[in-house]
Amino acid sequence: MRRRSTLALTLSLVGALAGLGACKSEGDQKKRRSAPLEREEVPAGTRADIQEVEAQSYARSLVEQLDLIPPDADGYLVIRDLRPLIAQGRRVEQVMAGPLARAIPALAKLGGGSGDGRLAQLERARELLALVLAGLESTGVRLDQGAVVVLGEGEPLVLFAAEDLARLGALAAVIGDSGELAQGCGALIERPGWYACSLGGAEALGRYVPAKQGEALAARLGDRLGGVELERINVALSLAEVGGSVDAILRTDPGLWELTLPLPASEGPGEQLLAVGPAPALRALVPGTSFMWARLDPAALGSGAAPAGPVSPEILTGELWFGALDEPKGMTAQAGVNDVSAAASAIGTLARMLPPDAVEPEQLPGLRVEFDRASIDLDGKLVPSIGVSVGGEGAQAWANTLGLDPRVRLWAYGDYLSAALGEVQAIPAALARLEGGGPSPAAIAGLAPTLAGALLGGEVGLVMHVVLDHWQAPPSEAELQALLAGVPEARRPSSTAITAAFEALAPWSTVDLWLSRRASAEGSQSKWLAHLSLVPFGAEGGGVDAAEVELAAEVLDAVLAGGDGQAGYRRLLSRFPDSARASSYRARVGDAPEHHAAVGMVELGVVGALVLPAFTGYLAEAKTTEATAQTQTILAAALRAREAAGSCEPLLGKAGPTPPLAVLCHEGAGGRCRAVADPSAGEGHYPRSAWTEDPLWKAIAYAPDDALGHRFHYSIEVELDGAQGCRITVQAVGDLDGDGVYSTYERVATVAADGSQTLAPLGIDQGQE
Repeated sequence: MRRRSTLALTLSLVGALAGLGACKSEGDQKKRRSAPLEREEVPAGTRADIQEVEAQSYARSLVEQLDLIPPDADGYLVIRDLRPLIAQGRRVEQVMAGPLARAIPALAKLGGGSGDGRLAQLERARELLALVLAGLESTGVRLDQGAVVVLGEGEPLVLFAAEDLARLGALAAVIGDSGELAQGCGALIERPGWYACSLGGAEALGRYVPAKQGEALAARLGDRLGGVELERINVALSLAEVGGSVDAILRTDPGLWELTLPLPASEGPGEQLLAVGPAPALRALVPGTSFMWARLDPAALGSGAAPAGPVSPEILTGELWFGALDEPKGMTAQAGVNDVSAAASAIGTLARMLPPDAVEPEQLPGLRVEFDRASIDLDGKLVPSIGVSVGGEGAQAWANTLGLDPRVRLWAYGDYLSAALGEVQAIPAALARLEGGGPSPAAIAGLAPTLAGALLGGEVGLVMHVVLDHWQAPPSEAELQALLAGVPEARRPSSTAITAAFEALAPWSTVDLWLSRRASAEGSQSKWLAHLSLVPFGAEGGGVDAAEVELAAEVLDAVLAGGDGQAGYRRLLSRFPDSARASSYRARVGDAPEHHAAVGMVELGVVGALVLPAFTGYLAEAKTTEATAQTQTILAAALRAREAAGSCEPLLGKAGPTPPLAVLCHEGAGGRCRAVADPSAGEGHYPRSAWTEDPLWKAIAYAPDDALGHRFHYSIEVELDGAQGCRITVQAVGDLDGDGVYSTYERVATVAADGSQTLAPLGIDQGQE
């Protein structure tokens, strides 16, 4: 039975080894140097090796759906075919009712609780999802025609095709409407068989007029998302925001689900932390295994935007990768260097800093770490290295968990600074032997086609590729003991419950989180795009016949219902041993090398430690984009007013904060304040006259968009500065999370008597936001 790594155990080991800097002794060093290595050329994959997936067919084009958007829309959600979303929703419902329901009590038990509250929440969510899915399927809506949701002032407008409106009451019942929804529906005259519905009633329907600007909207979406294949998209979302918009697209092909959205631009040095380019380190990538790869911008490494380390940033090329090796067996991490002598010297310096005796880390009880500083004989040369070996009572638990001997070696050779875990006697020579410019044809064939194409095109800055199939084999008793070491017997969940936690991922074979950036024809760089790619297990297409697809679906249904997944996967492997998906079946029955799953678990730890906080930061930054954009807009308006007047005199004074801080924007709809005629209409509302009657706001002709609203309170002050000069200060303050702590964004401009301007950088005090 394959040994499974665990997140906590693996991350603790990796962190400990990184902190200690090293690896285990190889024994007595050979006196005689070896002969030069015989090189192995790894052929680089090409676009001909990419395994394209079968495209979802659609009854209507994206342009036809976008033609329905009215000219005054603030945003839209376009769906071309509801059926794939409903089918995936059914899978999610199975996961919630099966593996998650079985796993939650066990996971809660680890923390000393029962999990009853979480189970109740899960059941309520599952019931609501089931009701919505059933409602959609019973309303007479023509699911293959998709739907369009238009967002703007007032209630959303929903456009869809249906046989008639007679059964629309079923959908109204699902969303808790007593019949008003059906009363607010009407046929679209220009599009027979299509209807529009709005809770705003007949008046809202009467205002609707399609703009028929689908081609322009599609072109704009393509520009925002870096030239993606728009006709492969099933779902497109665009939400207008002050200072820009939020866009996202989703493709739902049978063999690939992929969400793509642009990352917001940043004014900080982190904007250039990543770069795009070739991936020569991936010549060592084992096909079908998890891996991480990134390319950092060397300029950012030297500017302080990236964390400092023991190796001088000037010698790093920026390329990083981490993955599995099979022959010899291990894991390896490599960082590209342009001066291997300097890297080797750094290793020598680090070796001299290591303790002479074994260490027993307090954070890893039962383990003993021993160091060596022996050079290794590599390609006819003696190469400085550091080693560490892990022994003690807990060492065997580490070995069981990782599927590898807990020995690491650190060295620099060729174009890389390398660290290896496992069979470290043979790994350095195996890596040094490889030559090539990128991943092999087999490695390219095992990736999602979009990711494979972007890697070959040098458009990727970061990728985390996780093979989920490895996690479907149940843990052995030894693995469970390692996993639950330190947990009291009374709180230890059963192996069945632990397996259920992994089975929640059974509907998918691989997941990729990656960032890309494409250069335009003029050579400028587009925005960074974030992609989340999922390859479903047992999907149609890819040359797999219908019988195999049908059996895979049956097996997956049985697994999610709590059946014997191992028997099902072995049945698939027995009936289709030569299938292109045989490696997936072998991984699920535990016949893949033990350490492959460990690589994926380390990546999951990196996602938890780095990517999730980064995503949280992205959401926060998307909100604060308003303050950045609007302070610039206000300052520009003030400068234009000063230029038109010829002096600052008519502008002297102060306005704001508008609205007053007593108006709590975070309590308004969508977390926004809105200027309205009747402030009593709801939370976050304030009089529109606050902008039109204040002399300074009126003088610069500024007011935010009433319909969109805003999250920040704005102020401006114009005061004399020197002889006939003035200083203009614009501020935005906001309490986005309602904790009483405000963030402040400030722009300052000094205007001399002759009209010349001096602009200070944007000042940001984000408090606790």
